[in-house]
Amino acid sequence: MNTDLVALKRLINLPADPKSCQWQTGKFGLHGSDWWLAAVLEVDARTIPTFLQGAATKGVFETPPGLQLVSSFAAVKSLPDAQMTESQRVQLITEIHGIGPYASTPLLNGKAIRLSGNQVLVLLWTN
Repeated sequence: MNTDLVALKRLINLPADPKSCQWQTGKFGLHGSDWWLAAVLEVDARTIPTFLQGAATKGVFETPPGLQLVSSFAAVKSLPDAQMTESQRVQLITEIHGIGPYASTPLLNGKAIRLSGNQVLVLLWTN
């Protein structure tokens, strides 16, 4: 678990400065170079539209393998319709936003969701 906002800004773009952050990284498989970054951003509630830009679409959000569901990340388990999978990942159908404001090479794929009135969860991954 990391809370270093400066280090996070070296890995992804941020559309504005959050009040605080917690983030983790991990690999998708034992062999290979694909990896993910997940960040919970605590923001001023008035700036949520800056962090979740554009129209949301209803879709499936699933936590990546190895994500530790502790601290701010534990909130994802409490979202409506959240279900634990056999592999200890959380899966739910929710409003998903694009990651255009966050994408940075090589993390060009992903999803962003609202965790609460002042928290955003961003999940980015390679390939």
